Amino acid sequence: MLARLLLIIQCIVLLSIGVLGIDKTYRLRGTIIPNEILKDVSQIATRATAVVNGGERRGFIQSDGSFVVDNLELGDSLLEISAVDYAFPKIHVRISLKEDDKGTTGGGRASVAARFVQTGSEWSEDTPLLGYPLQIEASAKYDFFTPRQGFDIVAMFSNPYMLMVGASLVAVFLLPKLQANIDPEAMKELQNKS
Repeated sequence: MLARLLLIIQCIVLLSIGVLGIDKTYRLRGTIIPNEILKDVSQIATRATAVVNGGERRGFIQSDGSFVVDNLELGDSLLEISAVDYAFPKIHVRISLKEDDKGTTGGGRASVAARFVQTGSEWSEDTPLLGYPLQIEASAKYDFFTPRQGFDIVAMFSNPYMLMVGASLVAVFLLPKLQANIDPEAMKELQNKS
């Protein structure tokens, strides 16, 4: 009796999904391929993710460099590979329904058009299409650490604080010597003026 009830509920849910026209979702596949910058893709597999639309959807990078992002809807999206040590190009992805031989869309098959995009620029149709499944290469390696600079006397004395200290020392030591060399009559005039 309970099994029959569950079967009826499942049928009702499936029929309501079809009747209500709940949108079908699609899957985006890709691979990170090695290059001169990233020689071993397995280095980033545990720390990198494929992010769509700033975190709306995510896919994890496998040890072979492949990734899958599920539950994408028709339309435009921005794919970013989020990795700690490496920079990857951003990709504009457009998922649309394929046209059949008669020129009508339908059948649930989708096509993916992907293009590289520059941050802050319009999504242009002029840039060449990428192949599908996507193959993405690292564009740069982040270097978070800089070596410590050694002692540099020129840099030390070009510091504004050191210049102020130097001017103060000149005033303290040289002005009394200059004052001693002043003519006594000129000294009396200076004292009378003040």
